[in-house]
Amino acid sequence: MNAELQSAFSRIKPVCDIVMVCPTSDSITTFTAKVSDLKKEVIQELQQYLLFPFITHIKSTEMENKYDLQSLLIDAMRVVLEKVTVNNFGMCLKIETALLQLIFDNTKPGMIANVPEELKHSVMRALTVLMLNLDKRFREKLVKTQMPLLAQVIFVSVHIAKFEKLRALRLSAINCVTAHTVTHPHFMNSKYHLYDPVLENAVVDMLASILPGVLAALQDVATSINNPGHAVIVASLDAVHRILCITMQDKYFAKKPEVTVQDIAKMVEEKTKLTDSDNKEVSNKDKSKVVKRSPEWYAMAGDKLAVVTKSLVPLQTHEHFKVRKELAVYCSRILNECSRTMQASVPVVLDILMSLTKDEYQAVSEYCSKAVNTYLNAGSEDSKMRIMDGLCENFFATLHSLPSILNNIDESRKLAALNLLHGYLEALSSGPDAHQRLGRALSGCSGLQQLCAALQAAAALHTDVTLLNHRTSTEVGWSGSGGPRWWRRLRLGGAGAARLRAACGAAAVPLVLDHLLLQLQCCRTPDLACLINWMAAAPNSPLELVKRILDTYLEEDMWYLPLEVSSGETPITEDETLDVTVYNPRAWTRDSVPGLYEGTVETRYTDISYQSRRERRPAGGCLSLATAQTNMALSCLLTEGVGVIARRLMDQYQPYMLKTLCLILERVGSKYEVLHQAGLIAINDIAFACGHATVAELIQCNADYFTNQVTSRLKKAWNSQSALQILSVVMKYSDVSMSDCLYSIVEDVLVQSCDKYYENNLYDYLQVFLTFMECIRKWYPLEDTNKTVNNNENSNIDIFSDLKEYIKNTEESERLMSNEEFEHETGKSVEEMYKEDLKSKQDGLLDYDDRVTEEKPPLPQHIKVTTTIINRCIHFITSRSRDEAILALQVVNTGLRQLQHHQDELLPLVHKCWAPLVASFMAEDIPRVTKALDLLLTLADVSKDFIFSRTVKEVLPKIYLNLHKSSFESYLKDAGSAYRNSQAFVLQEASLAALPHLAVNLRLEDEQLTEAMNCVNVYLSNKQPKPLQTRAVEFFKTILEYDYGAAWHHLRQRCDNDHVLQPPSTQHIALQPVTGTPYEPINKDYITNIKLIFDHTVS
Repeated sequence: MNAELQSAFSRIKPVCDIVMVCPTSDSITTFTAKVSDLKKEVIQELQQYLLFPFITHIKSTEMENKYDLQSLLIDAMRVVLEKVTVNNFGMCLKIETALLQLIFDNTKPGMIANVPEELKHSVMRALTVLMLNLDKRFREKLVKTQMPLLAQVIFVSVHIAKFEKLRALRLSAINCVTAHTVTHPHFMNSKYHLYDPVLENAVVDMLASILPGVLAALQDVATSINNPGHAVIVASLDAVHRILCITMQDKYFAKKPEVTVQDIAKMVEEKTKLTDSDNKEVSNKDKSKVVKRSPEWYAMAGDKLAVVTKSLVPLQTHEHFKVRKELAVYCSRILNECSRTMQASVPVVLDILMSLTKDEYQAVSEYCSKAVNTYLNAGSEDSKMRIMDGLCENFFATLHSLPSILNNIDESRKLAALNLLHGYLEALSSGPDAHQRLGRALSGCSGLQQLCAALQAAAALHTDVTLLNHRTSTEVGWSGSGGPRWWRRLRLGGAGAARLRAACGAAAVPLVLDHLLLQLQCCRTPDLACLINWMAAAPNSPLELVKRILDTYLEEDMWYLPLEVSSGETPITEDETLDVTVYNPRAWTRDSVPGLYEGTVETRYTDISYQSRRERRPAGGCLSLATAQTNMALSCLLTEGVGVIARRLMDQYQPYMLKTLCLILERVGSKYEVLHQAGLIAINDIAFACGHATVAELIQCNADYFTNQVTSRLKKAWNSQSALQILSVVMKYSDVSMSDCLYSIVEDVLVQSCDKYYENNLYDYLQVFLTFMECIRKWYPLEDTNKTVNNNENSNIDIFSDLKEYIKNTEESERLMSNEEFEHETGKSVEEMYKEDLKSKQDGLLDYDDRVTEEKPPLPQHIKVTTTIINRCIHFITSRSRDEAILALQVVNTGLRQLQHHQDELLPLVHKCWAPLVASFMAEDIPRVTKALDLLLTLADVSKDFIFSRTVKEVLPKIYLNLHKSSFESYLKDAGSAYRNSQAFVLQEASLAALPHLAVNLRLEDEQLTEAMNCVNVYLSNKQPKPLQTRAVEFFKTILEYDYGAAWHHLRQRCDNDHVLQPPSTQHIALQPVTGTPYEPINKDYITNIKLIFDHTVS
């Protein structure tokens, strides 16, 4: 023994003696500290001496139930084991058996003793370190000779991982399992192979005997619902594929080309020996007789282990990517290392890998893609054909199960199924002969029908009544490149819809597209159109087939679908026909009378009657609301599809441009919101495909075509609505250079709108008029005459200025009314002045004025058209249809703004529209009343006091009454109240916003102004909704600027306090203090808003 070793021994011996004689926590801590200071070479030489006290105490019965002390002893032993290589086989067995006894109890579930988790944790860590630091020679010997002991440790460890709750304990137990099965990362390289081939054979022989039980328990650990986090699942999956794949590697599966008689005789002999053996204990059997890893054994094991693989399938949708990555490693190893021994698991792992190739994490998806490609491209041509056959079988099984999975409520499972479908489609459509390969796979049996049915089930759409909503805005300028597609709301989530679209791109082969087109022509369901659009947009879609899709979309029966619910036809009147058996005017369709237009008179006698019925019901009505919703969704998808195809064809779309342009513009001008949005998207796509920067540029380049189309369609009864929709869109995107062309068309529209026959299209006429008014406002902007003037006098307002002015005016009037004063200033009497005035009047009658009155300059063309349009639309303000009445109010409102500088044309129109306006205020329809209020504001702004008297008498009382009644309904309605979303609240807020402008423009005074302020008083309370309080404060701020004295006096009465206001000093008048101020109300509910009013004024 060298000097250094002797010195170390002398230092450590007293500590070891103390631990041996009386182990305590202090002595064990001291031992650990001393050992940590020693060199590894010294500890290696003294390992048996250092470990002897701990082995003795652990095996001693005196330590029973002293769990804390046992844990300290085991942890100290582990400190020593971590620094040495165990070179004594006997000591290794002693430590192994001693530690096992602490946690083993064959009477308990899982044979786990009822000891604290801390002790179990210490034992697991110590056993793991022992196996990792065991000498290589003894490790091989231990595996070959001590299989029962190892099996017992592995059994206990794996059940601790299964039943215990402590996360650290479960992880240490799984590490203990991998250490005792020699599959720990410490023993393996990066490819999961052992460094020692001899040891590998021994390990495989040992694992073959315990494989089912170990993997079954680890499978339960991985799939347990009580796993906190992901670490335990990842560790268990790692252990599963390390143990399974080293045992079931294909290299051990040496299958003979043919079976001989000797092989059969040897197999029967071995089976007989195993059956007749009396001793059934595994530990007493010869190792050569325990398990024979024959081809039959591998086949049997592969079938049983497929259950383990299937149980791990739900982990492919686990929320943590590390779990999915470890599952992908497991599947990849089975596919590429154990495909022959585990043939029953190959379809399952292939499904998992295909699904994970579309994982959201790039590391997972790339790993799975690489594993699948390696499997598909490995081996000879015959093996590739067999692999492809298996791939097709899995693909068809996926198609068969997809509809039932999509009916599930589990979104993650749906996404996994769509990922799987996309993966198989991508695999089948990859390579140089992609279309042929997928086509051949689908041509057999019912593969094509299954694929189309699966895709259609996945593309099921939500169709509700909101699809039939009418447009509420006519604003110009939305690009249409984005925004939600409300007509394409899939039942799947956002991620599922994106995956389905990618799957459609992979399935865009002629065979599939042809079948879907045939189904669309027969069924006309929106989900089919959605699938076809996605396939047409795919980069690999055949261009000729894409053109066929466009031709199918543009068929008249497909494009023009009824979108409104029809309640049936009204009975035919005598005005239409005298004898319906001779002539039925409703029996003809558009194609049967090709030349009919306005003004045509035709007398005919035909055989069309109830005895000879028409062949089909005329378009224009659906039998049910559900049919109308479905047709609307399909129409939007067809419209969107035209734009998609335009982007796909690009330069090759030019021949279709003129054919589709008017059809798309009809959609843009539709009264339905979703159809309008779909048209906007499509027209922007067409402009992009044709090389135009904007839609306006596209329309300007084809202005002559549009003009011709609109003019020709207006002459035909059935095309007038289409022409009006196109015209409204062309106007939006036109500039002043096209005004002359549009004037003539609008005049034709005005003439047609007077015909009673065209009242069915009244909404479209009004839409055109409104669009034209907006265009005129855009082309000829009005100058802002109401320039803001900064008035700083408000900072020092003299509240007695009105009084001083009144006194001055009174004195002046009294002076002028005095005859003596007047005669003294003029030097003439009143009678003389009267005679002079009479004489000058008579001389003026005899005087001839030869001056020629200059004629007024002619009105601009846009003013003339505006006047004509307003005259026409005034008649529709009282229409029974709410939408038409609102549009008429909007047209008149916009047009009158343009006439504010042309009083001769403006005032007659104001007078003419007054009666319909008052009638609109009497309506119960709140949106109509709101629009009428907007028109009233415009009239007050452009005509001022021209409508003062009638407004005060006929309209303002109705507004005051409504505000008074609704103040009770809005009381204590906070932000969460449903009242805030009601139309009554909208009208209430609009009325409060309009009152200050009406008061200023109409110049309300005295009683009228006081009545308006009385009406708004209640909304200064903080118990009213905040938006209404804000409107009330703004009202009084405006009135203070308009008539400070009246507002000041009214608020003073409202506050009703006893505060004394001292008057300013004046030279001419002795003023008295005023009792009561407008700044501090008695009612505390009004304090905040009163302060806001005057804070604004003082600032």
